[in-house]
Amino acid sequence: MTSTKISILHITPHLGGGVGRVLLNYLSRVADDVIFQHQVVCLDYANENAIQIAKEINLPLLDNISKDISKLVKIIKDVDIILIHWWNHPLLFDFLVCTEIPPSRIIFWSHISGFDPPYVFTKKALTYPDLFVFTTPISYETKEVQSLSEKEKESLKVVWSTGGIDHVKNVELQSHKEFNIGYIGTVDYCKLHPNFLTMCNQIKIPNSQFIVCGGSNEKEIMEQSKQLGIAHKFNFTGLIPDIKPYLSIFDVFGYPLAPYHYGTCDQVLAEAMAVGIVPVVLDNRMERFMVQDDETGIVAKNELEYIHAVEKLYYDEKLKERLSNQAIEYAVKTFSLENMIKSWQIIFNEVLAFSKLPRKWDIRINHSDISPKDIFLESIGEEYGIFFINDINDNSNKNKEQFFQQLNKPFWKSKTRGTVLHYQYFFQKDEYLNKWAKIINSI
Repeated sequence: MTSTKISILHITPHLGGGVGRVLLNYLSRVADDVIFQHQVVCLDYANENAIQIAKEINLPLLDNISKDISKLVKIIKDVDIILIHWWNHPLLFDFLVCTEIPPSRIIFWSHISGFDPPYVFTKKALTYPDLFVFTTPISYETKEVQSLSEKEKESLKVVWSTGGIDHVKNVELQSHKEFNIGYIGTVDYCKLHPNFLTMCNQIKIPNSQFIVCGGSNEKEIMEQSKQLGIAHKFNFTGLIPDIKPYLSIFDVFGYPLAPYHYGTCDQVLAEAMAVGIVPVVLDNRMERFMVQDDETGIVAKNELEYIHAVEKLYYDEKLKERLSNQAIEYAVKTFSLENMIKSWQIIFNEVLAFSKLPRKWDIRINHSDISPKDIFLESIGEEYGIFFINDINDNSNKNKEQFFQQLNKPFWKSKTRGTVLHYQYFFQKDEYLNKWAKIINSI
């Protein structure tokens, strides 16, 4: 790193997907900054696209650093600011809970809203860094934030997360025969509405097609569409390297998310609006914050309204055109990468006034005794009690029934997203995680 510049180390669980796009677009834009110089370490992988972009902009990038935490600690000693891209990921919590970090200035940038488990805030996480930065103001409404003292709340900030929209502003809409209702993002019921398939099937539009882009559970949901006899209405693309060709043929952006989804400020929603693809969303916290009903899209109060809204956009071309034009105007103004860059300049300058301090996660057991089970429980805060309704050695039917009821929800069944199954994938020898994972898989 150049000694005359202020060095910023980004630590992220992995580099790819939505958060990766936001971070890489930001780092590409500030690559020639005369004040700050950045480097990135990934606890897990960086995908091929991220590695290629890093080479193009001369960004120092290391991945799989969780295999050599001592090397990461050495890097930490030499930087001015650490920016941790924070969400419930097993390798990130393993690092935070188990590692004594040398004197540092630390910022957490939360890429979750914090309302629903296992993507929740905890007081320990909120007060661990010098500054805790939300990606959206809606996170101030979480019960964990509300319970903080006024002094503790002073360390909370907001930097609206965006990968910018310059890369999609020039997308030209292509002529096509079908009426395409498009979805881009996580294809998993931890984010997608659990009634997605039936909602789509009830939309009555001639020659319509539902194009579903993304993963990681798309094959299972595609199989469900076959079982329902409606597979012919869908095109599940899987993960795609470039969203622009799909945005160019979408007529409507159908984005019905689960009420418990973990999103904060959705990059693909911003991109769709920037292209002029009218979004139809459900009345969840994030969506009603990003989409102004009847101005830049349609916010449906329930499933039936969602179905009618998509149909209305097919039959009312003037409404569709008005919302499209207003969505473009709003997206260009609101989702600017320049705004985010300025916000981070202010945050970095503020944290530089802090003294470097050593960090050690506050846990009531000896650090040498911490197990993967303990790390998982630290990540979910007050929700930990669910996992001791059914003690590992208690086989009573009453306890098992309670446990099943608590965990028989889509967000606990995901194989990623900070669930038991996610932690069990990384820590396969832990007795408790294996027990809980077995139960969840049996539900």
